[in-house]
Amino acid sequence: MLLWVAAVAQTAPAAPAAQGLFYAMPGSKAVSSFLEHADSIGIFAPQSFSLDRYGVLRGSVPGALSTIARAHGVPVMPLVINSGFSRIGAERLLRSPAARDRAVGALVNTARLQDFMGWQVDFENLPSFERPAFSHFIAELAGALHRHGLKLSVAVAARTNNDPYSDNYRDFSGVYDYAALARSADFLSVMAYPESSGNQPGPLASTPWVEQVLDYVLQSAPPDKVSLGIPTYQTDWMQRRVRIYWRRRIAGRIHRFYRTIYRFFHRSGPVSVYDDLHWDPTLQAAYRISGYGHHRVVTWVEDARSFRAELDLVSQYHLRGYSVWRLGLEDPGIWDGLPNLNHPAPAAVSTSGPVRLRDIPQIH
Repeated sequence: MLLWVAAVAQTAPAAPAAQGLFYAMPGSKAVSSFLEHADSIGIFAPQSFSLDRYGVLRGSVPGALSTIARAHGVPVMPLVINSGFSRIGAERLLRSPAARDRAVGALVNTARLQDFMGWQVDFENLPSFERPAFSHFIAELAGALHRHGLKLSVAVAARTNNDPYSDNYRDFSGVYDYAALARSADFLSVMAYPESSGNQPGPLASTPWVEQVLDYVLQSAPPDKVSLGIPTYQTDWMQRRVRIYWRRRIAGRIHRFYRTIYRFFHRSGPVSVYDDLHWDPTLQAAYRISGYGHHRVVTWVEDARSFRAELDLVSQYHLRGYSVWRLGLEDPGIWDGLPNLNHPAPAAVSTSGPVRLRDIPQIH
């Protein structure tokens, strides 16, 4: 009996390795990092497409990045954002059956023609009352993509509760119905960052806070449909406090515009690793202090140690994988220990067979 149990244990299939999705934006640092580490990247996700209010798809994968992905056989799942992260544009798209139909057709058609594995939808800055409309759009898109053997993922903002009165819930994270989105999509990339802000400076993604995020998300979505978003950048909170002071003087649409512009550029500061970094063992986060008095600056850095701490959570919670923002910003040490995935040789792109889609727009 003991011999039989031992034999079963030896022949039982090993748990699949966590799947690493890496985001990218155009730039030389992204190209060099991708070229050097392509064999450790499970999915390549360039942020290079957008949908406008009419459902017209625009964008393309930058040539150098596309060439590397094809040469190394790395599956490509581009991000598609609401153009300019515009709230108004996204709301009009979600409320128009014709615009949604046009968007779905364009996404399916483009993925088939360009040999993408599918898409990740990254719609942001939507109010919580658009939750049903956004979930409905994702269900429509998932059904169309799945019928053609394509995948769909959704980038969702992190939260640790369902407080409808918080600004974060009303204006940013409340639109994401984790349960509904997980039922439709193949997986969710939970953007577990930034934890802190200029009002309450602190780490970008401390381990205790990320665990709170996961505990909350996993009440609604199964672990095999959750990919943990991991940042690889650094943030200077003194700079951010200045920005916030000015943003408080701006209301309505201008407020949201500057918040989006700030987020788009300033979450992208590259990590600089020097000997003057301090380490908080409780938060599992690195930081640097410079300057004095009113000029004192605290910079929280996502280095290889914090990256490894979040990878440990992926294993601990048995998640599908992790989604890293973004190539070219990372501490080079994050690649130590990531497996070589031995991607299969890339197959020739096939565009044979009819593409029966409705009202396909031209891709600009």
